[in-house]
Amino acid sequence: MFRGRGLDSWLPTYLKEISLRRGLRARREKGTGTTHILFSVCDHFEPRHAAKTPEHPFARMRAWHEGYRQMQDEMHRRYGLRPLHSWFYPPHHGEEHLAALAHMAFDGLGEVELHYHHHGDTEETLRRDLKVTLARYRRAGLLLQQGEPPVESFGFIHGDWALDNSDPSGDNCGVNSELSLLQELGCWADLTMPSSNNCQTRKINSIYYAVDDPAKPKSHDWGHNARAGLEKQDGLLMIQGPLSLNWGSPKYPRIENSTLTTENWGRPDRIRAWLDCHVHVQGRPEWLFVKLHCHGAVDKDFSAMFGERAMDMHRILAEQYNDGRRYKLHYATARQAYNVVRAAEAGRDGDPSQYFDFALPPQATQRYCLDAPHDLKACTAELLTIENVDSKPETRLRLRLPGIEEISGQFSAVKIDARDGRVRLEAAHGPQRVTVRWSGADSAQTLLVSSATELRFETGHAGARKVVA
Repeated sequence: MFRGRGLDSWLPTYLKEISLRRGLRARREKGTGTTHILFSVCDHFEPRHAAKTPEHPFARMRAWHEGYRQMQDEMHRRYGLRPLHSWFYPPHHGEEHLAALAHMAFDGLGEVELHYHHHGDTEETLRRDLKVTLARYRRAGLLLQQGEPPVESFGFIHGDWALDNSDPSGDNCGVNSELSLLQELGCWADLTMPSSNNCQTRKINSIYYAVDDPAKPKSHDWGHNARAGLEKQDGLLMIQGPLSLNWGSPKYPRIENSTLTTENWGRPDRIRAWLDCHVHVQGRPEWLFVKLHCHGAVDKDFSAMFGERAMDMHRILAEQYNDGRRYKLHYATARQAYNVVRAAEAGRDGDPSQYFDFALPPQATQRYCLDAPHDLKACTAELLTIENVDSKPETRLRLRLPGIEEISGQFSAVKIDARDGRVRLEAAHGPQRVTVRWSGADSAQTLLVSSATELRFETGHAGARKVVA
């Protein structure tokens, strides 16, 4: 049962820290204050995995969009809560799913980050290939935070758990300087651990900083804890999920490594084990992080993602860990969890949900999604600038800006400035038919767009209306 689970790496740490974890549990169970639970699911999202037909991955994407939204709506109806998901998507599963992921993020189901498999690389080849991947994702509007210009950054999960060349076999990475390279390219945190295999670090159940040593692999094996009131530590931030022995599991003790599947779903005994690992920023024990991982694009695990097993887990969380007095439950994306870490380091306290955008702004997909490759130049609450659209006649731009909901048709650039009520549209290849749908209005306006067509609008209680074409 325990063979090949990396016990020699992490079990000594686990045994050494038992008394510490027991003390934290006793404090929590005394109910001397509210424990805030930051609950995140970080998905190694691979829709092509064991696909049976070329259409199978697309069917999985459709099932996800519909199923997760229905589960969210039902949880909101019952408990006033909306679960969130973080899809860490690997490029070898195809660019064809990037637009669908952007749509799911725009619809409020979660956020998209980077999952990356590689082997036999050098620092030079990994830097080159990661830059290409990041550029492709950003052409889909992903891995971008709101701003003028947008902020380019990402959370990271390493394929096969082999971060910083940590696989003892030497496979699945090859780069001892990977931590430094990730920071160079805009990575704000790694969320790979735990693995409970031979890549597992000695340090467990922690939020900490790993300082890279390019002369050796697995520089994240140990590091300095993130601490309340201590900002700007050196190294790459590591946000780990729970890792322990679950003595309360059915039939026999099991390794608890934070994985979420239909067979090994979020049972009550597992939830207790997650909390008892007490992953937190040192000095802020009342903010408790539960980071799970899964391979949620596989059909057999849909039940644990958005089906019956998922509803069972979220029901238990809502009914037993969200009374507002002893516990308060917060569903958080990976980025939001990172921001709460940064807020703790800055000495903030109270309700952690007020810090979900503390250091890193919301993703651009909160404001828009476009189903054609493009370059995002600006994205704020009132301004959107998009250029170099690889548009087709059916291209669709969905918006969450004052005054305007959607633009569809064929266009090469768009600028929307809600501050002065202007929409500028461009078409690259002669006049093209474009439809604009105003927010709050039950009508759409279709027009021919040339090299530069400008609309002006004003907003009011009935939405937006065209003023001048």
